[in-house]
Amino acid sequence: MNRLVKSDFKRFFKDKLFLVVIILAFVFAVITPLLYVAVFGAMGEIDPMTEEMLSGYVNAKGQFFGAFSFGNNLGLIAPLLIGIILFKDFSFGTIRNKIISGHSRTSIFFSIFTVCTVMLFGIVLAHALLTLAVSLPFFDYQSTPFVLSDFWYLLQSLLFEFFVYLFAAAFMSWLCVTQKNVGMVIVMYIAVVFGATMIAGILQMVLIVIRENPKMENVVSVLDFVQRINVFNSSASIGLGTSYKAEDFVYFVFVPLVFTSGLTAHGIWKFSRKDLK
Repeated sequence: MNRLVKSDFKRFFKDKLFLVVIILAFVFAVITPLLYVAVFGAMGEIDPMTEEMLSGYVNAKGQFFGAFSFGNNLGLIAPLLIGIILFKDFSFGTIRNKIISGHSRTSIFFSIFTVCTVMLFGIVLAHALLTLAVSLPFFDYQSTPFVLSDFWYLLQSLLFEFFVYLFAAAFMSWLCVTQKNVGMVIVMYIAVVFGATMIAGILQMVLIVIRENPKMENVVSVLDFVQRINVFNSSASIGLGTSYKAEDFVYFVFVPLVFTSGLTAHGIWKFSRKDLK
């Protein structure tokens, strides 16, 4: 298993698409903060009240956590490019060679999953940290002074983001072993991510309208639950506050782990039955 993982990492690093992902991560990390700077500069002088209001929405903290969003720049592109790299094992027939060499299909799946998890979360985390570094000279980290509790909140948020991306890696690994070609991997991933984010956006608008209606309390509870278990929308909620409740650990850790376990089990089962040509 270790030899298989090392081999997959080596092949991943040698792929030219890996360099493309790194370049995109760097470009997006630099451009996004500078766009905010340009927008603020174009606005000219603004009154203190408006400036204070905007600082609550546009700050280094918001840009940092926004970098993890699946519908935002690298968060959408990186999983696709990583999936394309991983699927080359199937396109070029390398998977059959691994099986002939004595590797089980289960170990091959876990190797794909391991590489996908490390590379996906590692690249997005590096992208987010670079975004933070570029934005800090122009924006405050947040509207209030940074204290020790904010540091622990940051660490908890990164832990939650890891579990969200663990799920994303499981989903991409599942796609790689279940789909017949790389085109279907791309189409399926985009369809699911866009579908999940679109549903989240629609439900958010519905909740804004009905939340204050006492008669709709049960409906609000159901819709809130649906929102919270939408893992592809979790990154939009992580990092928005200053502390987490106990239920947040359930939705940001337990739920992604349940979906990750389900995708892993089904992926191994489908891969074991897959006819490799």
